[in-house]
Amino acid sequence: MLALGAGIVILLLAFAMPLMHMGGAAPAASGASQATVGDALPWQARADADGGLTVFGLNLGRDTLASAKARFGDTLQPALVARLGEVGALEALMEPFSAGFVSGRLVLSFDVSATSLQRWRERAGKSEAMEGGVRRFDMTHEDRAEADGARIAGLSFVPGLKLSEADVRQRFGEPAETLTQADGVRVLLYPAIGMTAAVPASGKTRTALQYVAPRDFNARLRAPLVAAAAAASAASASASATN
Repeated sequence: MLALGAGIVILLLAFAMPLMHMGGAAPAASGASQATVGDALPWQARADADGGLTVFGLNLGRDTLASAKARFGDTLQPALVARLGEVGALEALMEPFSAGFVSGRLVLSFDVSATSLQRWRERAGKSEAMEGGVRRFDMTHEDRAEADGARIAGLSFVPGLKLSEADVRQRFGEPAETLTQADGVRVLLYPAIGMTAAVPASGKTRTALQYVAPRDFNARLRAPLVAAAAAASAASASASATN
């Protein structure tokens, strides 16, 4: 659901010990890009009684792009992104992003109607190529103002330090479910906090944490993952039968 590229940053050099084995957070640094103490760390996500989620100081499903700008400042980079033949999506990138003592890459995604996305894209003056066949489209001043009201649907955070499955289990606890994808990625599901952790099979990529409001967990995260895992299993069975 969320477009993530390469270029992961490392942890702040002042914290050389492995991320998941540290007992607490360092004091928050000054500046708009630093999450506040108390909700800064990735495992400090808080679900509410209405099925919402607060993580990194943002309430998913309630806060807007304007809210995120007010919290993180000008370092947050919103954009309309799309692949060829797609309507696209409104996303906002922040890299580096410091969550307590954890540094990494943050991408926010927003609830925007297909009609609005199409209109913004048609009025874009130009676009530029990004990684993975994605293009970034310029938005007019009026469209940017309209986008400020878009609600945050979810976010993805990729820590700069490699996390193992054991690290994830240590901080988040035992997952409700674990799914294995075709590329060997193991996805740990935590529906109570609307979070998944995708742990790669190789050491070439980083673990990605995705968050949505718990009330949206099945529709936005679990259902697509289950479908992908089922397709991978069917393809593997077919290949075995052919051999």
